[in-house]
Amino acid sequence: MLSFKSLTDRNFLPALTLYNEATQRGEQYNCTLDEKGFIQLFLTPAKPGDAYFALYESSERGFIIGHFDGGMKKFFLTTVQVAPAHRRQGIGSALINALAEEMQRFASAHDLPDPEPEISYYNPTMIRWTIPGTEGHYHNNAQGVLLGSSAHLFFKNNGFRDTGCENTYYQRLDRYEWPTERMAVYEERVAKAGYTIEWYDASRHTDADGLLEDLNNALWSRQIPQELSREGGPRPLPILSDHGKMAGFAGPIVVEETGRAWFLGVAVHSRCRGCGAATLLFNRMSLELKKAGAIYLCFFTNENNFARNIYEGAGFRIYASWATMRRTKHH
Repeated sequence: MLSFKSLTDRNFLPALTLYNEATQRGEQYNCTLDEKGFIQLFLTPAKPGDAYFALYESSERGFIIGHFDGGMKKFFLTTVQVAPAHRRQGIGSALINALAEEMQRFASAHDLPDPEPEISYYNPTMIRWTIPGTEGHYHNNAQGVLLGSSAHLFFKNNGFRDTGCENTYYQRLDRYEWPTERMAVYEERVAKAGYTIEWYDASRHTDADGLLEDLNNALWSRQIPQELSREGGPRPLPILSDHGKMAGFAGPIVVEETGRAWFLGVAVHSRCRGCGAATLLFNRMSLELKKAGAIYLCFFTNENNFARNIYEGAGFRIYASWATMRRTKHH
């Protein structure tokens, strides 16, 4: 009979070893962690209102960690590891069930619906991972479970179902070249439609709320207002201007010390689509990131997102694919 105990910042070292060894064996792309990094990532709530759940199998042959996002009121399974010598003995499945019980107790105590934990990029715990086939370049957030991996099959056999597929795109920007002839076509179309590509200026551009309402994206509805209201002003942000109304964006232009470019996304208001504005915005952003010293850019998007044509047209390629998953109460 398996039993479990709490995993805390006082007894986590065997868990850290299991986690790092899984990366070293090539079972996951996740970057290895030091002691401080493990505690900060897994055993510290990301923000007020969040919570974490962490359990050891009593002999410390495996562990599991989950999180709760207090803003979205969502539960997440973040990581589960079992020592290779003790796999296929029911430890992993028992850990998942024990985590589900912990989450249920938390939900009942806080008057929340029955938890349906998911594995997705919405998790407030963002796991950094190394992009395969690159010079140690990384993405800052694992999007789910590596598609077709043994972990993917394990979760399927434990009540989780696929809810989507996310692809991670990557390209070196220090080698990016502006496609002059191709972009000239889009520049002409956008100009003919009466739109312009400009740098965001709060004194000249309005209706960001209207754009966000039209896009109806929960993350952007939180992230874009935060960016626009940054102390000292937003970072450089290429936008599509519809006679002064903010009708699209790509960026902002941010380059980390590692040379990795970072951006929130690219999008255009539904009323302004069809003229190539998103393609022009994305390529303009890529050029500006290169000018700012970016070495590479990586991001993810849904398998069925039409925007993938924009990314692939700009030379970006898929380097990893992920399943997002959820375990329903009816599993």
